[in-house]
Amino acid sequence: MSGAGSLRSFRLIFVLLPILVAMLGCSADSGVESQEIVATQETLEADVTVQPEEDQTGVIRNPAMGWVLYADAFADFPQADEYWNSQAPYADSASIFYIRLPWSQLEPLEGVYAWENDQNFKDLIQGALDRGLKLAFRVYVDSEGSYQQATPEYVRDAGAVGVVDAETGRWDPLVDDPVFQEKFSLFLEAFARKYNDPAVVDFVDGNGLGRWGEGNRLKLQGDDIYGVLRWITGTYAANFTRVLLGVQYNKSSTGFGLDNIDTVALGEYGYVIRKDTLGLPYWFTETDKERIRSHFPGVPFFGENVYQYLQSRQRWADDYDTLRVALEAVLNDALSLHANTLDLRIPEDTEAWFSEAPDLVQEFIVRGGYRLIPAEIIYPDRIGRGRALTITHTWKNTGVGVLPNNKPQWNYKYKVAFALIDPATDQVVFSAVDGAAEPSDWIEGGQYSYTLKTFLDSVPAGSYKLACAIIDSTMDNLPAINLAILNEKTNSGWYVLGDILVH
Repeated sequence: MSGAGSLRSFRLIFVLLPILVAMLGCSADSGVESQEIVATQETLEADVTVQPEEDQTGVIRNPAMGWVLYADAFADFPQADEYWNSQAPYADSASIFYIRLPWSQLEPLEGVYAWENDQNFKDLIQGALDRGLKLAFRVYVDSEGSYQQATPEYVRDAGAVGVVDAETGRWDPLVDDPVFQEKFSLFLEAFARKYNDPAVVDFVDGNGLGRWGEGNRLKLQGDDIYGVLRWITGTYAANFTRVLLGVQYNKSSTGFGLDNIDTVALGEYGYVIRKDTLGLPYWFTETDKERIRSHFPGVPFFGENVYQYLQSRQRWADDYDTLRVALEAVLNDALSLHANTLDLRIPEDTEAWFSEAPDLVQEFIVRGGYRLIPAEIIYPDRIGRGRALTITHTWKNTGVGVLPNNKPQWNYKYKVAFALIDPATDQVVFSAVDGAAEPSDWIEGGQYSYTLKTFLDSVPAGSYKLACAIIDSTMDNLPAINLAILNEKTNSGWYVLGDILVH
């Protein structure tokens, strides 16, 4: 290369070198700036993980679960004052008040109803509601074991066909008689107008035919048992559209039969299983129990102690050495069958449970039914308006039973929701439902995780409390299920999880 060419190349390098250095500097500065932006974003949002403390001992009152107090009107119909004076010490441990009574007690004359005209009946009901108990009913039409004729005399006068008991002189209808069915259907319409209300009623036994209203020893003029089952099951379902319905799961050859009950009551109308023979070793066999278990968790189980008048009659003594052992057998049946409910029964029996086996009472309190817990919630401590708020939440159920949200009368009305609460007013400023989270899926031993993404476009900037609840979508999305956690709770029922900033 000539000297002139070398000089030109040197001058070009001399000119370009500062530009290259500047460019490299800009590139380096740009990288630092990008890192600073990322770091700032990370500083703005940090995940908060909440693991609520569980309530492992307290009574959790919720729909369709828990201990049951009884007004078992076979021996006589109880007097309200006397009944509640005896049951008051135990009512806080129960969730449901169950009344089993003859049709004639509720409608002694056609169109004359106890809930309108019988002050003692009204006082008995009010005593339960005053103590925070939900109601449940069985209305029976057969007089066997009853303190009075179970079907009102006006039904006989209207021309219904029936039979008279030679010993008692009481008349009972043949339950496939069209006049009886017409009159009972009209009664159920009136009954449902009053009690088709899930705010006060947990369940109704949708049968009531046969001995003790259990669907056995049916009195018929023909042989169409299946037709009778379809009539009674469908009539209850047509009237009680919002309240759970139960069917006695009775294997007796004199009744409807389990295959028919499975097809009609459970399959077509979404009934729950009711069983009144818990603890009876020679009749309630392991085969029977396994058939009930086979329906879980799609069909919840409502259990009942087979023994009553525990102190005065002591029928348990034929099967067990001590009352304590008998009660243990009843509880073991309930827990192994995933029972949502179990009865303390009539006042004499309630007192026996608490005096002989208070630890068993407590065991069903903490294990029976369902106890729903948000095991872990992860959310950002702050979120920009217009950006997606992401909440990861995991749930569990520490009870043996299930929330029967899938039954047609409830139709998945209970849903998981989250809310932002204004700490100054305690009011909800924003809420979102996670439709993917289904409480009727949650059974003991499982962990159920979901991710909710929602946008906060309409939420003013500020500091809020993040809260969760299981709401009732038919009641303005208000919290409806008590969770088994110890977190702070707002007056409207939302459980506070922690703080979140909207900016």
